[in-house]
Amino acid sequence: MLPSGSDSQQRSLENPDKQTMRVDSTKRNDKLIEVPRKKLNMRLYTESEQKFQDYINSKIVTISIIALVGAYAILIFIIVALEELLDETEFINVSSILSWIELGILIIFILEIFVGLYAWGIKKYYKDKWLILDTLIILLSLFFVIFELADQKTSNVIKVIQAVFRFLRIFLLIRKAQTFRRLATISTISTPAEKIVRFLAELKEVLEDENMKLDINYCIDKIGNNQLYQMGKLDEDNAEAMAWLNQSQQGKTEVKRVLTNEQQLQQQQQQQQKKVIANFQKLNIPKRLLDILFKQHDDLYIDPFECDKLCGGEGLVNLMLFFFENYNLFDVFLIKPKVVRGYFEEVMKGYLDNPYHNKVHAQDVAQTCNFLLSKCKFIEIGQLDEQDIACVLIAGAIHDYGHPGLTNAFLINSRNELALTYNDQSVLEMFHPSQCFKIAWGNQKVNIFENLQFQKYRRIRESIILMVLSTDMAHHASELAVTNSRIAAPDFEPNGKDKQRLMDLIVHSSDVSNPTKSFEIYKQWTEKVLTEFWLQGDKERDLGLPISYLCNRYTTNMAEAQVGFIDYVVKPTFACVLGFLPAYEPFFQNLDKNKAKWQELIEYYKQQLASIQPK
Repeated sequence: MLPSGSDSQQRSLENPDKQTMRVDSTKRNDKLIEVPRKKLNMRLYTESEQKFQDYINSKIVTISIIALVGAYAILIFIIVALEELLDETEFINVSSILSWIELGILIIFILEIFVGLYAWGIKKYYKDKWLILDTLIILLSLFFVIFELADQKTSNVIKVIQAVFRFLRIFLLIRKAQTFRRLATISTISTPAEKIVRFLAELKEVLEDENMKLDINYCIDKIGNNQLYQMGKLDEDNAEAMAWLNQSQQGKTEVKRVLTNEQQLQQQQQQQQKKVIANFQKLNIPKRLLDILFKQHDDLYIDPFECDKLCGGEGLVNLMLFFFENYNLFDVFLIKPKVVRGYFEEVMKGYLDNPYHNKVHAQDVAQTCNFLLSKCKFIEIGQLDEQDIACVLIAGAIHDYGHPGLTNAFLINSRNELALTYNDQSVLEMFHPSQCFKIAWGNQKVNIFENLQFQKYRRIRESIILMVLSTDMAHHASELAVTNSRIAAPDFEPNGKDKQRLMDLIVHSSDVSNPTKSFEIYKQWTEKVLTEFWLQGDKERDLGLPISYLCNRYTTNMAEAQVGFIDYVVKPTFACVLGFLPAYEPFFQNLDKNKAKWQELIEYYKQQLASIQPK
């Protein structure tokens, strides 16, 4: 991800598998390389064994086994209780059914053991010695249950042994319950670094050489603490490495100076920057636009009109490709750039050629969302993961898809098909995401959601829909009041239960953010939106419908309208944003500056209105 501000052209090491390090192995004389393969005494797992390991360690299997052990414990207590309460004949009749149930549970436990033995091998599986006792208890319990089913009339000695083993089985419950502690740490390995650490940890368990175990611990520590590129001290055991560092690259006699940590870091950053630029260039984003995005991708003052011109009217598509690369979203969605390009090309085509609600407005809102996420630090404050970031940016890009250039009020009053379809409730805000999800699922070649796991897709879909619905101005005042109360509450959690509400506000505030920008850009947007409103007012006049607020071209003073818009909508909105994003404070003053400029123009627009009054 490109950092904000002056470091915008440097990329953090968020995708280590894209960084390739080549080491001249012929120069090395490590103990690790010297150790013959036989001395490692290790077992490499096959692909099928690894799949079984992942399956056994999965959350659903762990919970299922624990639940089964709990049910088994209840069953044992029931058997013991019935043995005391019922006479021998009645107990024999009932215990036969319970024994069959017990037999089924024990068979499942046996299967679990066999699968574990196949997946890890006997030596590693029984490294935890308690598992030997678990297996012994289960096998003996299985024997006694089968014996009891085969012959109901057992001796007193056998009955005593059976009772003892029933209570020993409760020991299984205590043992299995300990796996609850693992549930908090069960997660999907998401980065190559984590995979390497896991592999090294597993390798250490099967090694016998203590020195090698220490070496592996050292590697794990360096990877875990992000110290791969820190230069350590050279000791006397590394004389060859010292000689290599000091030798002349051209065979000259002068001694080569060892680079300092700072110089090394500079070189790494320069190399990394070249790789970052190369990755972005592969996306076929026009060079002039790419240069602007490198510098201003999270800048409030970027010119959306210029960006759109630089790429032949495909600003929205190229911006989203940039964001997907910048935030590593291609890997999150498990898709290729051509799928993302195809999807947002279809989205872009769906934006009509309206004066205001068009593809450039969508591009502008998505970019403003990124400004609030990155420069204003909502990613850190809300602890957003890649999925959250993707949801915000996609919602910004699609939030006005297919907008007809007419308000919800007009659609409802004119009995438009969309109003009838969505029952007059947030008509356009329901329509926009619905159509964009249809684009994805209607064409496999552009389906950016196809490779997501079902639960992940459901979470992303729900989040995007909520954010687009939040742009309905009919709910602006009530939702803003609730958000303000949550920010002021003692249990406010921007990274927890309040995160989605704040994400909604990020998109909604971006949608009304024009007054926060440079006056030149803001004025262009103002002229466009009022032109669109006035075209609607003309239609309302022709249809004999009430002319909506701001839609009468003969009575609306552009400057006065914007002063009111700033005072009653935009300023309260961004005051709320400032409540949880303190980094926004330097930009908040733009509202007063722009308001003052509009106030200076009020008289001008009064004169303009007087000159166009119908005769």
